[in-house]
Amino acid sequence: MPFQKEGGMEPEERIVREEPGPGGPYREQPLHQHDDPDYAEPTAVSSDETDVVSRFSPARRAYETIYVVFAIIVGAIFIRVLLKVLGANTAVAFTQFTYGVTDPLLAPFRGLLPTFASGRAILESSSLFAILIYGLIGIALARLVSLMFRRDVTVAARGRRSSRIRPRAE
Repeated sequence: MPFQKEGGMEPEERIVREEPGPGGPYREQPLHQHDDPDYAEPTAVSSDETDVVSRFSPARRAYETIYVVFAIIVGAIFIRVLLKVLGANTAVAFTQFTYGVTDPLLAPFRGLLPTFASGRAILESSSLFAILIYGLIGIALARLVSLMFRRDVTVAARGRRSSRIRPRAE
């Protein structure tokens, strides 16, 4: 629906500028589409003539936090698998730290699948299974939070400045 300019009868087209949110990057689009082939889209629009629309989901931060936590867990277990397969020196502090952090995470999976050894290289197949399970748990929890708390909050602010606030002329 076109808007009427004050004091005139000419329709004014409003442009909406969307800020990035779950939908993607910045976009500017007219609110009213014209079917007239002779209509030319405006090439430049000042910020005084636009509405800024911001969309965000309050659960987005929780959703992303769950992904980050489970990505760290999966990454730590993956590093452990690499260190074991490559036969890393267990006297090195990094190797000890990695094994110490991942041992409690792998406790539910210990002895579930066979462990293969060849010289110093060890392949813990239960660790690979744990990577799969922790990844699936992370995805499931993130989706559950997304479904339970999904709502988009749209905040619109008019681009024009208030006519009541004017600097004093001295």
